[in-house]
Amino acid sequence: MPALGRFFGSLFGRPHQQTFDTDEVYPLHFLDNLATGRVIVLSETLRFDAVLDATKLHDGLTRLLQQGDWRKLGGRLHMQRNGTLEIHVPRQFTRERPAVRFTNNVLGVAIEDHALGRQFPQPTDGPSLQTGPMSFAPFNAVPSGPATLHDYLCGDEAILGLHVTSFNNATLVALVWPHAVAGALGVKELFAAWSKALRDGADDIPPLLGARRDVLDELKADADQKEASYALGPRQIKGWNFVKFLVRLLWTVFTRPVVESRAVFLPRQFVAQLQQNALQELEAVHDGGNSGNSSSSSSRKGLFLSEGDVLTAWASRFVAAARGGKRPGLIFNPLDIRSRLRIPWQAAGGGGGVYVQNLAGAMYTSVDADMLVKRPLGELAYAVRQSIQQQATDEQIRAQLRLFRALGHAKAEPLYGDANAQLIAFSNWTKFDLFGAVDFSAAVVAATGSAAAGGTPPGRPVYMHCVSLGENRFQRDCFAITGKDLDGNYWITAFLYPEDWQGLEDYIKQTWKRIGT
Repeated sequence: MPALGRFFGSLFGRPHQQTFDTDEVYPLHFLDNLATGRVIVLSETLRFDAVLDATKLHDGLTRLLQQGDWRKLGGRLHMQRNGTLEIHVPRQFTRERPAVRFTNNVLGVAIEDHALGRQFPQPTDGPSLQTGPMSFAPFNAVPSGPATLHDYLCGDEAILGLHVTSFNNATLVALVWPHAVAGALGVKELFAAWSKALRDGADDIPPLLGARRDVLDELKADADQKEASYALGPRQIKGWNFVKFLVRLLWTVFTRPVVESRAVFLPRQFVAQLQQNALQELEAVHDGGNSGNSSSSSSRKGLFLSEGDVLTAWASRFVAAARGGKRPGLIFNPLDIRSRLRIPWQAAGGGGGVYVQNLAGAMYTSVDADMLVKRPLGELAYAVRQSIQQQATDEQIRAQLRLFRALGHAKAEPLYGDANAQLIAFSNWTKFDLFGAVDFSAAVVAATGSAAAGGTPPGRPVYMHCVSLGENRFQRDCFAITGKDLDGNYWITAFLYPEDWQGLEDYIKQTWKRIGT
């Protein structure tokens, strides 16, 4: 019945919401309100090899949400008459209207003795596939809590949900939030500030910037309108081409409805060697294209591939081959704009503040089928790198944000590339260093496992994953790169078809053998 309610509610307009005249109203900004992202509800689940005090975790998060404009994250989502979202915050948090929806499930057994808990991913000696986040629904979500945007809009639901699962020797901490409030960088800042609230109380908490005024309003100036057009504009998939692209996608969803997840563990040595090999391949291609040119070695020094470029290429190659290897590829990546856009980020707060809002654009890499499956991996990785070099400039980010602003909250962001392409989607949170940002040591009751043995420090996560709640049938052929743990190993979540896992395991083994680690 709740599913029917959500369906008919989506057909017949805005859900009815109770309002409180005393609430303080905060805006959500234009990137928060983009149609594609705002409907998603996310859960970040972290594993700690220590017993943590769940009440302290909750108290610390509540303490944070009582400080200045951090109160915004203790509010409730509301939809305005024009369809955009805003946040209503209680003047005072109470038991009836708390800052956080909090639950704690105490299981009273060791995690390795629990039927589902023992399946939680752990580091291995070599690369490995392990149980994915979609299998851990009881650990990922607040029981009976919101899983869709409509759930938030049908009641007085706190934006943040905290669900702690307590074992005798480990703790799982799940934070649930609507994507309309924050993306990867915002959640990293939230975890970091939460850690400070636990450790130092209110003394060391940074101010929350942009809570009332969007820092991206700086781009509304008339001068900005005179800047360059979006470079990928001519390659937008539209008209009949978009219809073909959409029909193919819908047919795939209809005929192959089952998608599964797996956690992919890649040791640091594996990724480092993969990166080195890819760069050597790229240099060999570069030298071959400059045969007899004495400047080749000097120009070769400017070649660069990040670990993210190489991992994106490596995973894309697997998907392309698994789907037949005959179609061109369209590789999608969110693009962090906080570190690239030249605007006065700290002017509003006098320095030292942080932003918890959506601050990501989109990046598209188009490659032909030959590049995807046959050319050296270094070449494919370099195509990803060139996309970043072209699209991640201040000028191009401004151009894309102008297009996004014009979309409003009702139109989905466009795609750019070949209408016949195989879509392969990524998110890469490595640069945000979530493993380094989280320090719940102030809530440790007892160190166990690797923490007690002198490994990962108590209160630091040994594993984490992010998953969208509710049903998302379009989530397929995609990879969520969580990032590096404190030992430098990569954790990735793959969303693929059931028949893909043996092929992916073989692909990992072949790569492991080829790169000689």
